[in-house]
Amino acid sequence: MKEYNANNSFSLNNVISKNDNVITNNDNDSKFVKSERDKNYDENIDNNGFNNFEERKNISIDKIGFYEIVLKQLLDDNLIDSFNVLKKELNLQENKNVENDYLFNLYAKNIYKSSEPNNEKNIESLVNIESMIKRVKSFNDSVLNYDIKSENIKRLYRYEINDHIELIHRNKCICCDTNYSHNILCSGGLDNVVKIAKIYDKKKKVYNIEKHNGKVNCVKFHPFKNILFSASDDCTVQIFDLNKLLKKKKLANKVNINENINETYKNILIQDKNPFICLYVHPCGDFLYTSNKNENILKMYDLETLTCYISLDKNSFHTSSINSISGTSDGSIYSSVSDDGHIKFWDGHNSKLIHTQCNAHNGYSVQSVKFNKSNFYILTSGLDGQTKIWDIRNFKSLFTFGNGLSCSFNKSIFMNNESFIANIIHTSNNLSSSHFYIYNSYFGNMEYNIQNIHNDQISDIVNAKDSLNVHTASYDYVCKTIKIEQKYLDDYN
Repeated sequence: MKEYNANNSFSLNNVISKNDNVITNNDNDSKFVKSERDKNYDENIDNNGFNNFEERKNISIDKIGFYEIVLKQLLDDNLIDSFNVLKKELNLQENKNVENDYLFNLYAKNIYKSSEPNNEKNIESLVNIESMIKRVKSFNDSVLNYDIKSENIKRLYRYEINDHIELIHRNKCICCDTNYSHNILCSGGLDNVVKIAKIYDKKKKVYNIEKHNGKVNCVKFHPFKNILFSASDDCTVQIFDLNKLLKKKKLANKVNINENINETYKNILIQDKNPFICLYVHPCGDFLYTSNKNENILKMYDLETLTCYISLDKNSFHTSSINSISGTSDGSIYSSVSDDGHIKFWDGHNSKLIHTQCNAHNGYSVQSVKFNKSNFYILTSGLDGQTKIWDIRNFKSLFTFGNGLSCSFNKSIFMNNESFIANIIHTSNNLSSSHFYIYNSYFGNMEYNIQNIHNDQISDIVNAKDSLNVHTASYDYVCKTIKIEQKYLDDYN
């Protein structure tokens, strides 16, 4: 990975040191100015040879070699201030005989090693425990698992559908998401507004955040905190701590928070040169992955420093805009899909490309990707009108859903019970409504066609808290909760 400095984003260039003894103009023109104390110290060394050994810190002779390597590593990392301070304090020189990054490479090779002699057995034990946990999860009826060789009985259900409006925009509602506990719902729209509501409160308040100057394309929550990320056509990602916003006592229903935020709360901003399309937050919560309009690269932001990174391997990039990003629950793998028709799988630890599934949807643009709870399967939807379940252990397509007719929009998710998937599709011949299908993940049949829940096309869908319930965003300006009650009728072979 290398550092990527986006337009007006965080940059290490043009920085003046707080100690006033380092001035850096750019990568090719760096000038280091010594302070008076440094000059006196250098004169001291010139007058006294290697300086007085008695002035050296009281360190063990056995550790002198170690600290010489530490000094070399600081130089390798261009940490000049730290190098000078430690060099003066220890009165030592760096070890010039070791290769670059010697200390770091030594650390990297030994970081996972144990001091115990039976280290290999311990690692093997950990792997077995991890495998056992995955197996326990896989036997949960709500988790999709094609490996269980039990007799699956195809069951017939009838469905009762009820919908409830949660959030209303002044223009098209584009996207929606819920927090980790599913009690806060947010949506973004063409009106440039992010709306938030605690959906299970008796006295439900709706909060508006009007910080964007363009359409809100994507909203995503932190995996275990009430921190919200919103991506927009204004080329920014806004980051909000909702715990601070929702605790404001004076906010009434549908109050414009923007008037109060500037006085008491400053949100964090990521700026780029092109509109942001989609977001994915790493499960550890420390990294944000983004894609931009008219760009074919994934960008990773360190959320502590807001530093942006991209892969060094340009040959691994997509060739068109990236439409969706998703990852495993443990962060070991993430995937991206693009207008180029390919699915790419990336190592979650070093962002190296693992595999490219070319022309996954018959050469058509791939619109969405989603991992299931076991991390063994992904769900993708493309403009060929098809939705597919893939086994990422062998990168094979297991099931294909849909009629195979080209469309203008296609998105699918695993429902809370992964025996079923929800599919939203816009057909090319109908620009005023969407098809909302529920499919059976094990048998491939369409369970139900949900109709007339919105007055315009559905633009986004996420799981709600309970059973098969979902939240939907639509061009009819509203974000809804769709309650899907499934009632068993009969068994048949």
